[in-house]
Amino acid sequence: MLLIVTKDQVVSAFRELGARPADMLLIHSSLKSFGRVEGGPLTVIDAAKETVTADGTVVFPTLVQRDFQNAYLNWDVNRSPSDVGLLTETFRLLPDSIRSDQATHSVAAWGSRAAEITSEHTAYGPRMGVFGDYCFSYSSPWQKMYLSKALIVFIGISMVYNTFKHFAEYVLMEHYYGGIPDPALKCDAMSAVARHNVPGVWPFHDAAKTQQALEELGLVARTTCGNSEMMAIRADQYVDTVLRLFKDNPAAWFDADTTAWVRTCTRESSNTR
Repeated sequence: MLLIVTKDQVVSAFRELGARPADMLLIHSSLKSFGRVEGGPLTVIDAAKETVTADGTVVFPTLVQRDFQNAYLNWDVNRSPSDVGLLTETFRLLPDSIRSDQATHSVAAWGSRAAEITSEHTAYGPRMGVFGDYCFSYSSPWQKMYLSKALIVFIGISMVYNTFKHFAEYVLMEHYYGGIPDPALKCDAMSAVARHNVPGVWPFHDAAKTQQALEELGLVARTTCGNSEMMAIRADQYVDTVLRLFKDNPAAWFDADTTAWVRTCTRESSNTR
């Protein structure tokens, strides 16, 4: 049945998931999952803003996916559209939204910390990896949202679409190659890591499996709004927990090549200390 969803209902759903005034929300979304929203995408956006108030911050991913291979050649912070849904593109185009300047994993933000979150996306602290070295850098919005314990909200989609899964992958790889004190051995390990348009080892994993593990640990909040199944988890809880799971048993999560690379890094870290 096609239900009609109002702004008040969306606000209520955000609050049921744990969002509070002055909070920071990162929203992954499927607008059509609600059914029909009275007022369309702006209603959902306004509901998020009302929930966190002007003291809070609302963030949407504005990722480039359709021409990912050429993203770094064609990127324009003002003209490149968001490829991850109508809500994200509507939000990006609003006059009071600020977008971060990075070709593959930009975000747009509104609110008290919007300028802080989006500024200097590529300024410092690179982490090398499969999508490029600055998308999840130390100066990136993703690092800032992690440190700010942002509430990640999923509207009608699963954690398969959780961009923070890639942030966790980057942090994990940095942990392994960064732990090798011998420069030559560290270079060897880093040379095997996947880079943008360059194949190599990378800890791609089953995000549905991580979602199940997080739910079993009681870390995922759930509610419904219209026809939409919604859930949420804090960014720090997500990242810290999945990193622990990955480090405890890499072979249970990653392919054979990545697992072998992890074993090599771990051995070299231990042998050279």
